[in-house]
Amino acid sequence: MGKTERTIVGVFDAGPIIHLDELACLHLISDFRESLLPETVWREVDAYRPTALTKTQIDLMHLTESYLPGRQLSTMCRLFSLDAGETEALSVMAKNPTAVFFTDDAADRLVAEQMGYKVHGTIGILIMSLSHL
Repeated sequence: MGKTERTIVGVFDAGPIIHLDELACLHLISDFRESLLPETVWREVDAYRPTALTKTQIDLMHLTESYLPGRQLSTMCRLFSLDAGETEALSVMAKNPTAVFFTDDAADRLVAEQMGYKVHGTIGILIMSLSHL
């Protein structure tokens, strides 16, 4: 991607990291200023696609601090039956509201959009990379 992407701070759910690694395209996020993975998401990626976490050219920020949702977010996460990783990633978004939330899950996307966050999925990352060729 181009240099303009250095402004993007991304908060990731496990899906885009796993899928980009499966496509041998994880390097596409290397131009993001920061790529934040909360602890629960990190463990999920480690369980399903541990090789994604070993790429030396990709600087994934492993957030080991606990992030708990506020009351509104907690209610929405329960209503949409979001899992712990999705809830924690959205809690990180609450602390970084100008970041972009990356998820491939429709329920995550709905909650994030209701909270006013910018959301993209794996395909959005691929399209961004194409637009900077």
